[in-house]
Amino acid sequence: MAQGVYSQAELALVPEAALKLSRGCGNPTGFANIQSGDVVVDFGCGGGIDVILAAHQAGLQGRVVGIDFAPQMVEKAKSAAAEAGLLDRIELHVADMAKTPLPYGSADVVISNCVINLCPNKDEVYQEMFRILRPGGRIAISDIVLTEAVTPELQARFQSTWAGCLGGAVPEEDYWQTIWLSGLTEIQVIVRHVLSSEELEAMASCPGLEFTPPVSKEDLAAVEGKVVSVKFTAVRPA
Repeated sequence: MAQGVYSQAELALVPEAALKLSRGCGNPTGFANIQSGDVVVDFGCGGGIDVILAAHQAGLQGRVVGIDFAPQMVEKAKSAAAEAGLLDRIELHVADMAKTPLPYGSADVVISNCVINLCPNKDEVYQEMFRILRPGGRIAISDIVLTEAVTPELQARFQSTWAGCLGGAVPEEDYWQTIWLSGLTEIQVIVRHVLSSEELEAMASCPGLEFTPPVSKEDLAAVEGKVVSVKFTAVRPA
């Protein structure tokens, strides 16, 4: 899934194992404006593709922290970082994104790639982002939202396979409200894209059919044209 989302130059920096585990819906390092020396935190680092790219951008003076609730993914990310020769600049934690071990005001940038939609309590996740950002720090997020609420029955079926990216998706208006209530401001939408039927099917079965059973064609048809990939930035006020 990394093909078409990342440039060839970016893909060349990432070990093959991390590329195979890439299940994002965007490339937050492409619009996070990461500077040399930045401390970057990746919420939901998965197999490590974005922490590796962020480490290259933050340079020798920077530091990248990856957070993921799945120990297996953190181990995969560690292996990828070691293979890329960046383990001295990348720190990885098994942790809940709503309660990280990171100090208050310790991050310049927080990125996340199609993971917050999987979190049951998005309010707490964005509040945690606000807490760890320094004043003036920023977020760069790729995520999945709905253009409108779905029926409770349909939502329950999607939630039965929560790993699929429709399981935790919420209406877009509610999502933006969550960010504003966290204290983050200056929300700027970089790209807003309605998923095609092929993209929708892939997202519904993310991270893959070996992990997530397929969603029925009737359920997919019920949300076709209503699922949106959004890429945006926001700032913690100085």
